[in-house]
Amino acid sequence: MFSRSRNGHLPLTGASHPRSSLDKLGGKIGRQPSQAFPRRYLRALLASALIAGVFWYLSRSSTPERQPPLYEHFHDYEIHLPQHRDDLPFPEGQTRKYIAVSNFQNGVGWGNVLQEMILNAFLAFSAKRSFVFYNYTWNHNNGDYSRYNGKLIPSRVPLSALLSGPLVGGELGPEIKDIPRAISRDYFNQVCTERTLIRGEEVKNHLPNDATASQIVDAWVQKLNEVNSTCIEITRGSAQIFDYLCVLLIPDGYVRKSHIFVRLFGSKNVLDIWPALSQSPLISRFNWSPLIHSAYDGNRHLFEITSPKTRPMSSLLSPIPSPPFAPLSNLLVVHLRRGDYTDHCNHLARWSSEYNGFNRFDELPDKFTVPRGGSWGDNTPENFDIYKSHCLPTIQQIVTKVADVKRRIPGLKRLYIMTNGKNQWLNELSEALQTSTKWDAISTTRDLSLTWEQKFVSQALDMYVGQRAHAFIGNGWSSLTSNIVMLRMAGKHEPNTTFFW
Repeated sequence: MFSRSRNGHLPLTGASHPRSSLDKLGGKIGRQPSQAFPRRYLRALLASALIAGVFWYLSRSSTPERQPPLYEHFHDYEIHLPQHRDDLPFPEGQTRKYIAVSNFQNGVGWGNVLQEMILNAFLAFSAKRSFVFYNYTWNHNNGDYSRYNGKLIPSRVPLSALLSGPLVGGELGPEIKDIPRAISRDYFNQVCTERTLIRGEEVKNHLPNDATASQIVDAWVQKLNEVNSTCIEITRGSAQIFDYLCVLLIPDGYVRKSHIFVRLFGSKNVLDIWPALSQSPLISRFNWSPLIHSAYDGNRHLFEITSPKTRPMSSLLSPIPSPPFAPLSNLLVVHLRRGDYTDHCNHLARWSSEYNGFNRFDELPDKFTVPRGGSWGDNTPENFDIYKSHCLPTIQQIVTKVADVKRRIPGLKRLYIMTNGKNQWLNELSEALQTSTKWDAISTTRDLSLTWEQKFVSQALDMYVGQRAHAFIGNGWSSLTSNIVMLRMAGKHEPNTTFFW
């Protein structure tokens, strides 16, 4: 940025001036000021040197922003999946049919993306087509990196960095003989140079506003069978198959009159698909990636009462565990969303929103009843407080709920807090929790030791731990929580071990 000498400073001095003969003789005539460097120039030079020194110090003391990983080896793995061949027998090879859902969610959290992806893949499974899996995408068009909360993040993360199993091309199981495995988008682009394009509205506009998940799948399977094309793509930018529109309920006095829009994932209408979905390999063989299992291995001392004294070999170099996963006995996991939820919880209250659909299984002990008194886009102060107590609970409300769950579920000794809360708040919370009821250990997301690659997918690690925990308390409006709840229900956890604030 600035040129400098080897010692880091600009050179300031010129050649020395010899003394006059009068000086040597001890004459009384004083030395005349040198005209080679007038004082004003010297002052200017000193000022320049000072400024240069400041910039040099700042340039040396500031660390360039580290670029996030791009997960190239995971992309390479996806490109070379064994099913990417046209000489394989039925139901793959040249007999295979494909569906690429290109209008998927982007620029949203991993919980939203996974929730939608599971149903998109189930549609492909129901239509007996190869599901074209896709990246976890924050930004389609902004190069390799994007910014979130002022920090660089990868614009796209390959799915295999987060998941393994059928969603990302894994085996469907020996009992599935007529449905092809999932393939990568790169392979789809290679083999499907010609494809039939369908806009989401072509089916959505013929469905009732309160269509259930099963009705949506049935309507789409019928449409795909009518088209009967080898390669089908749902057009990017068109209406989503399984949408995220807000639930708008019109109050009529104390009676909820009608739905204007139904957000499928914010409605119990999603639950009618669960019997078939839970029995499919998409759920029964659902698994996390080697990277996530490796992150768990490096932090298992936070989750397990007994753990190896030495860190085990990375799961990246060894086979990963297969579902179903053993419960983490004695562990309570709680999900506490902060940050953007300060505003989001108020938004939920304004529109009298209900819990996410997969947080509303009838078997679960905690239910939420929308309080009366709300109006179009607004609510009463009392109702705002009710929503906040469930959505953004105070430290005292958290302590009370945790103590109640510990009393109801015997044997809980360790507590893990999955959160985006700040350190100071977490320290206050941990102290209050430990004061209220004794815990062998309390740890949080902030305590995780992660590699650079693991850091940007750590929300998947939190979900894996929540899935396996002996007991779990989540946020009823969070899609991250609802994915954990869904996997806990599939993993045969007792429903009375899953709670909400």
